[in-house]
Amino acid sequence: MTKRECAVITAYTDVSMLKGDDLKYLYDYLSGFIGRKIYTHEISAVAAAYKEQIREDFLELCRNAKEADYE
Repeated sequence: MTKRECAVITAYTDVSMLKGDDLKYLYDYLSGFIGRKIYTHEISAVAAAYKEQIREDFLELCRNAKEADYE
C-alpha cells in the first residue's frame, strides 16, 4: 500500500494511517480538492465537503486491490 493510498483511506474513514512527516500525503491529497495548501484545522471540513469524491477514490482502491502473496 502506498502512502497516497493511506491518505485516501484516512480521509474517507477518519482513521489515521499516517503520522509524523507522512501526514504530508494527507495534506497533499486534500489540498488537491481545494486548490491550495490545507491547514490542520481544515482537514475535517474539507474531508466532509468532498466526501463523495473521496469515496470514489476509496472504492477505486478497493476495486484495484491486488491479491496477497501467500507462500
